[in-house]
Amino acid sequence: MRRIFRWLITFPILLIAGFLLVANRHIIDISLDPFNAEDPAFSLELPLYIVILVAIFIGLLLGGTLTWVGQHRYRKASRVERSNAHKWHNEADDLRKRAEQNATSNVKQLSNS
Repeated sequence: MRRIFRWLITFPILLIAGFLLVANRHIIDISLDPFNAEDPAFSLELPLYIVILVAIFIGLLLGGTLTWVGQHRYRKASRVERSNAHKWHNEADDLRKRAEQNATSNVKQLSNS
């Protein structure tokens, strides 16, 4: 159900983005010199759809990075809890082995008496 819902949202967005990219094929000037608009020190001539795709990619990359950084405390807490769970599991195994050894030694002592 979740997969179907995801496709019902994702497919129309991809379709609209595709139409947007096809409709914006004309060349634009990208200038990175805010002080000299007539003769910029560095400028690029690119199709608008490339600029849109790069902006989307940078937004996705930045958003993913910020989300990953924001979840640091939860990942750290998970590592600590996993470590504690392994420690308690190992301790329980050791106690179980000791109990079995004590039980077998008690049975041997009772049988010898």
